[in-house]
Formats: sequence, C-alpha cells, structure tokens
Amino acid sequence: MAATDTTLPRPRNRLMPLVGGLRLAAALLWLVLLLGVPSAPDGWQVYGLASVPVELAIVIAALALVPPLRRSRAVTGVLGGLGLLVAAIKLADLVTQVSFGRPVSLYVDRLLLVNGMHLANGVLGAVGLIGITLGAVVAGWCIWRATARSVRLLQQALSASLARRGIAGGLAALAILVFAVGQAVPDAYGPARPVNDTASFMVADQIRRLIPALAMEGRFRAEEAVDPLVGGVSRTPLGGLGGADVTVVFLESYGRSALEDPRFDVLPKAALAEMAPKLAAAGVYSASGWLASPTRGGQSWLAHATLASGMQIDDQLRYDLLVTGKRMTLPRLFAKAGYHTGLIAPAITGSEPEAKRFFGFDQTLFADDLGYAGPPFGWVTMPDQYTLAAYDRWRNSQPKPLFSEVVLVSSHAPWTPVPTLVEDWETIGDGSLYRSLPATGGTPEEVWSDPDRIRDQYGRSMAYSLRSVLDYAARVMGDHTLMVVLGDHQPAPIVTGPGTPRDVPVHVFSRDADLVARFRDWGFVDGLDPPAAGPVAPMATFRDAFARSFSP
Repeated sequence: MAATDTTLPRPRNRLMPLVGGLRLAAALLWLVLLLGVPSAPDGWQVYGLASVPVELAIVIAALALVPPLRRSRAVTGVLGGLGLLVAAIKLADLVTQVSFGRPVSLYVDRLLLVNGMHLANGVLGAVGLIGITLGAVVAGWCIWRATARSVRLLQQALSASLARRGIAGGLAALAILVFAVGQAVPDAYGPARPVNDTASFMVADQIRRLIPALAMEGRFRAEEAVDPLVGGVSRTPLGGLGGADVTVVFLESYGRSALEDPRFDVLPKAALAEMAPKLAAAGVYSASGWLASPTRGGQSWLAHATLASGMQIDDQLRYDLLVTGKRMTLPRLFAKAGYHTGLIAPAITGSEPEAKRFFGFDQTLFADDLGYAGPPFGWVTMPDQYTLAAYDRWRNSQPKPLFSEVVLVSSHAPWTPVPTLVEDWETIGDGSLYRSLPATGGTPEEVWSDPDRIRDQYGRSMAYSLRSVLDYAARVMGDHTLMVVLGDHQPAPIVTGPGTPRDVPVHVFSRDADLVARFRDWGFVDGLDPPAAGPVAPMATFRDAFARSFSP
C-alpha cells in the first residue's frame, strides 16, 4: 500500500501580495512627487529621484494612523487629484521655464494655454492639435487613476498588516523625522538633497502667488494714476517732429542674442553689414541702441503695451488691468498732436477690441484686412516683406501726418519655412508670387528635433526679417518719415539658454538727420550696430523719453 502524503499545504501568506502592491504604489507616488525636480530644464538630474519626498512619508503615516474610512474611494480620488495637480504644476512650470525663462503663475498665466493652442494649431495643424489635446487628457486620467489606485493599495496594505502590528506610531514618528530633516537640509544641495519637499512647495508657491495677484488691482491703479504725460506736455506735443510721419516696427523675437550669440548671430549680423551701405547710399541716417523688454520668449503683447503705456507690463494680469484703464498711450499722444493712427498686425486673425478702445488707434489692419493671396508660412500668416508692402500702400492713402505701428511675424517660432526676399517691391502685389517662390527650412518637426537646427533656423528667419525692414527703409520709406525698429523680446531659452538678459536692439531711420540726432541723448550711436557696452533703458521709459525729445 502506497504511503499517503500527509503533509499539509503551507498556509498562504496574505501579506505578500499586499507588500508587492505596497512597493509598486510607493514607487509610483515617489515618481509623481519627484518628477522633474527641479523644474528648471537645465537643472534636472537623475539623482534627484534618489531623495525622499516628504509628502510620501506624511501620506503613509496618515494612512497608518487613521482608521479605514467608509468612503475610502472618495478619499483616494481626492488624493489622486492632488497627485494630478502636482504633475500639472510641474509640467506647466517646465514649459514656462523653457518658453519664457521664468516660473509659472497658474492664475496669471491661465490665458497662455489658449495662445499655446493657437500656436500648436498653426505649427501642427488641427489634427496635431486634437492629438495633443487627447494625449493630454489621457495622460491626465492615467496619472489620476494611477495615483488614486496607489493610495488605495497603500491604505489596504497598511490597514491589513502594518497598523495591526502596532508600527503605525513608528511610521508617524519616521514621517515627522523625515519632515524635520527636509527642513534642516540646506537648499545648497540642489536636486541631490536627501529629503525633498518640492511638490508641497510648488503648490504652496502657487497659493503664495495667487494672494498678491488678487490684491494687485489697487496697487496697479495707484501706479497707473501717476502719469507724467497727463498735464506734463505742452499744448503742442511732439512739435519737434515737424509733422513727420512716425512708424514703429516690432521685429518678432529680435533680442540681443541675435547679434551677440556666436551660435546663430552670423546671418543677422551679415544682414546689418550688407544693408548699411545701401541705407547710406539712399540718404537714410540711422542710429542704434538698446531697450530692456518686460518679457522673454513670447507674450509679445506685453512689450507692445509697455512701449505704448510707459508702464512695466510684465505679466498677463497687469496687461488685463491696463487695457481696462485710462492710461495715456503713444497712439493717443500722437492723436493729441493731430496725427492719424493705425495698427498693422498680420498675426491677429480675429478681433482685438482693445486696439481701438484702449490703445486708441484710429484704424486697425489685421490678417484678413491686408489682402494677402499667397500661402501661409507655417504659423506665420504672411511674409514680413509683404506686410511692409501692404502697409506702404495703405500709408500712401491715409491723412497726414501719420503714426503707425507695424508688428512683423516672420521671425516667430518655429522659424520655418523662411520666405525668399523679393528684389523688386513693385512685383509683390497681392502676394500670389510666393506660391512659386522657394522657401527654406523644412518642416517644424524636422527643425525642432535638433536644438542646433532650431538655432540655425532662428538665425535665418531673423536675417530675413532684418533684410526686409532695412530694404524697406532704404527703398520704400517716405522722405518725411521717422522709423523706429525694435525687437519685442529675446527668443525662447531653448534658443538662447537660461539667464540671458532681456535686452532688445533698437534702430531708428530717417532721411532727416536732425530727427535721428535726438536719439544720441538716449545713448544711441550712429549706424546699425548698437553699442556693446551702451546703456540699456527699460522699455517702459520709451514713451516718456520720446515725448520729451520731440515736444517743445
């Protein structure tokens, strides 16, 4: 008779699956809390993930000490939402750092999401934008779901084993110790800090930024009310212009780096060197200097508003407050001096009511008003040279004297494709010829896959924009005209790197030497090369300095 195996089966260890789930849940929460530490794109290091997130220790201790709740799904859902919030803030901060070289303020920067979608639609098309949107929604749901499930696994594991064994108090004490060490360790360790509280700091930082933002209006209105131009100019303002037309031209992303960064300054500097003798031969005098823009990498409208208002408009909240106020603007000052005023902005494809209501332009010409029949150039609606040609046709039919602001966009990211410069301005017509002219660069996907190629394309598009506006000054600009050409801001830090100054070049042109000479008092020098060590005034000083220079 065969022996019977009487060995009893080993009882199943119910703790093992929970321990496995505990490890996985803790690892995922660890990653969410430390993802992107620190947020600055040039500061991220893999060893930042080796630090201990204070928040994870607190969550584990709380789940160990607090008895299981009846509505544990609601609790885990809320904690999952907090995990999604942390991830969203980190992503928003990283994008803002890459684009504008500064931390994000969710309340102030909330409208940038819409502008970013418009840019993505222009670069990637509607299908690409839909894909990005769906991807973001799916990624957000996955982060929320994974975070909530991880918290639930921790809750189950702790309630089933650790809490019963009486070590919840030990975990709580450990959490307090971890928190204390996190506060004691100096920030000098950077991403290598053994204990990290970045996630909670980022949430607290957004709350800290929200409070003064909500209280800003009173301070802003008090600042706005102190206006040197209200009662501070003569009854005949800008009489020193002698009735000359004035044109202010903004060059997109034209910053100091375009002329001083050896990685991409060759072509922009070559454009200046090539055009200088042509301007001189045409009898055009020029001078150049610097201004400091209120923004970097984007949000050009902040620079436009700063120049026009004489106030530092360096975030969206200040802009929103400005355009609901009654500040004296450059267009209104020129209107007071008897000028007709106009804005030419080919990047605007909708309406912009504040252009007339606040800034005070008599006429506005946006993308659909400029009669362009050629192809778009990626995100760019029309080439700069066409915009200038269309502007000149409009200018010749307007009452005199005339003040105009022209906002060019060919040097806007993604800086591809770059149009061909047309030698004969008379042949530009309605722009149909651009359908048969070659463009250089490649697709945005090709360019943006390589940082060096991004910089190269930036230099090429910047050189095209400079040649367009300088050729206009030499060949087309009116005889009794003062033209001011300046950058709106430096390109994004992905091009220049972090920490670059906000300086932008400023050039002035006229066939009247006396008009150009007035800018020497500002520290400008003759020619197209701004002084390397020259003064850099805030862009907010332009309005008042211009009024002083040209008013009796």
